[in-house]
Amino acid sequence: MNTLSLPQHLMPLLMHIEPLLVPAQLYQLGDEVNVTINNEQLIKIKTATKECSLAFNFIAAENDDLQPTYQVRDQWLAPFDELEVLRDKVVTDSSLILCGYPTTDGCFDLWHHQGQARATYCHHSGASEAQRAMLLVALALDYPIDDALVLARAHARSYQDHNCRAQGELVWPTTAKVFPRAVVSHDSELEQFGCHSNDNALTPFASLDRTKLGLYPVVDSVNWVERVLQLGVTTTQLRIKNLHQSRLEQQIQQAVVAGIACQAQVFINDYWLLAIKHHAYGVHLGQEDLDSADLAAIQQAGLRLGISTHGYYEILRALEYQPSYIALGHIFATSTKEMPSLPQGVSRLALYQKLIGERCPTVAIGGITIERAGKVWRTGVTAVAVVSAITQADDPEAAIAELNNILVANVENQAGGALSDDSIRAL
Repeated sequence: MNTLSLPQHLMPLLMHIEPLLVPAQLYQLGDEVNVTINNEQLIKIKTATKECSLAFNFIAAENDDLQPTYQVRDQWLAPFDELEVLRDKVVTDSSLILCGYPTTDGCFDLWHHQGQARATYCHHSGASEAQRAMLLVALALDYPIDDALVLARAHARSYQDHNCRAQGELVWPTTAKVFPRAVVSHDSELEQFGCHSNDNALTPFASLDRTKLGLYPVVDSVNWVERVLQLGVTTTQLRIKNLHQSRLEQQIQQAVVAGIACQAQVFINDYWLLAIKHHAYGVHLGQEDLDSADLAAIQQAGLRLGISTHGYYEILRALEYQPSYIALGHIFATSTKEMPSLPQGVSRLALYQKLIGERCPTVAIGGITIERAGKVWRTGVTAVAVVSAITQADDPEAAIAELNNILVANVENQAGGALSDDSIRAL
């Protein structure tokens, strides 16, 4: 059981925290959270994977034991530092989190991530107590800090907009309009953020053929690309790791040729320069690649773009690039790739799909077996990506046929798009 321990002076937050724990359990978003009151100065949170402490508007003390993991500043009285100055402080202090920094037409949330400052922006901050409560609940449910801050801002706005205090109403944020925007390199809000970019705003990447989505095998060799295409697959991805450059380029070129011959959508993972060179159908990039890849060059070459995501913040970030699809993962534990995050599970997947809606095609990936495929498909995703379910099957042809049958059998449920709240809770 996870624990959330509040100092006595924050007991009023219980009126906001307890209603949030109800939908968290109904949606099966994490382990049960036990809330207690302590006689200390810091908020204490313990989950299966982390222990952290937190304080709002922290005042440094000589006692190092009182130094919190996260110092959240969320009260702003003029005069205060310019946003650019505060951004630099966040870069150098990994514990500092700035919430609701006010500007003339909105507010920013800023936090530290691997030596950089991340930020989200929205036009109004919402209710402050509701924001604090969701931040603590999300951390206690083992969401990473990025996602906890996104959920906190979305809940604060939803609470203020819809007065979610009505008894019995589920208050978990699910509608896209209450979520903030992720600030990215080509964002028009960069000037307020203290940055200046020479990048032009990206237009939407080329769209893919949704009728060819559904089953999406991810394979590690051109032989497998050719094999699954011959078995009727119409969308696949070549994901090669640690291969010598000359052999790598040959495989990519062959995969592109095979895709053209079969009129299939073949995506190349990571190697965007080679994908452009050989006129690939599309390229798939991870979050870390978004900072280094020349997205404008990929777009101008006419390639489709898929982006990996692992939670709320990364989804919001991916949406800013208007990709051809967004991958949502990893849904279940997987041994095919080392993952930086916890498995998301089907309930979180359904909420992510509800957030994205019809704005972008989606691909669920990670640990999806034949037995799990139907449940994943019913969340409303556009495609289901599988790896070992095909490549390690005794009979890959039979596995592909069975997976296709599962998707066809559930197409009426899937065709309606994102699930209702009741359906999500029933997953």
